[in-house]
Amino acid sequence: MHRRWGPRRRSARLLARADLISELPDDLLLLVLTRLHCAATAARTGILSRRWRSLWPRLRRIVFHDVPFRSLEAVLGCFPLPPPAVSLIVIRLPKQDNRVPKEQRADDEARVNSLLRAAARLEPEMFIFELPSELIEGSFVVDLPCFHRATTIMLLLSSVVCSLPAGVEFPALETLSLSYCTANIDRLLSCCPRLRTLYLTLVSFDKDGLTVNSASLQEIAVVACRVSNINIVAPVLKQLSMTIHTSEEVSVSALAPMVEKVSWHCSWFVAPMFGVWQLDSLELKTAERQGQLPSLHIHASAYTVRSFSCSIFCTLVLRLH
Repeated sequence: MHRRWGPRRRSARLLARADLISELPDDLLLLVLTRLHCAATAARTGILSRRWRSLWPRLRRIVFHDVPFRSLEAVLGCFPLPPPAVSLIVIRLPKQDNRVPKEQRADDEARVNSLLRAAARLEPEMFIFELPSELIEGSFVVDLPCFHRATTIMLLLSSVVCSLPAGVEFPALETLSLSYCTANIDRLLSCCPRLRTLYLTLVSFDKDGLTVNSASLQEIAVVACRVSNINIVAPVLKQLSMTIHTSEEVSVSALAPMVEKVSWHCSWFVAPMFGVWQLDSLELKTAERQGQLPSLHIHASAYTVRSFSCSIFCTLVLRLH
């Protein structure tokens, strides 16, 4: 005998009563969508009911992870204009197994620039954008649009040349982080009157090297950049940290009368030779405690004149008065 444990169908009224989540206030439902940490996932909640479909475009924290960028611009167009008070936009484009064909690269370059403009129209307070190197074949130019409300911008743009069209400004920007790209830092800083912190990681510069001229910068951190000409004018700078690589003569000029903490490490790809001694790197650090003198560390190696060579690394510490 077939035993039935319950009715096969539920009435529409019972289902409506069971959907207690949709009866919650909008603010609570938006908090639930925010905790998903992905705008694409939040949009898919629209299959639950019509009410959920209208909620996700009101998110203040918009995060896209591994969403194909050819569809992202259309998704960003779903957010209302004028935009709500968007606090964060994160776009991390997915990595690809193969590089994009050259005939498709121009279209992708145009789509990336259009995507950046669509994100800028939402006027986020913080903007994070990561572009994988697999998307790029050869020269790839990105025109940075205006982000009027952004206080923090982080761009990881593998092998990309950052360009600044005329009239572009970042009036509220306080923290800027650039990685794996080529940029004219002096031109960029002229558009950021309130910038306080600048992070550069594996950034390439033009033939004039790294030029920093800012009346507002208080912290500069340069990591693993290849540069031989550095010119810094920052009257209120307090922290300066640099790790640079070069194979040429290094020219450094820094005007920073308020600086309190300095960390400077320079290494050579083709080190100059002094007899059997080879200079590998120079490191300058300020004292950790007030009242101590700064120190200069010289890292060198000695080579024996034989059919093989062995290195003996040493460190010299000089006190700077």
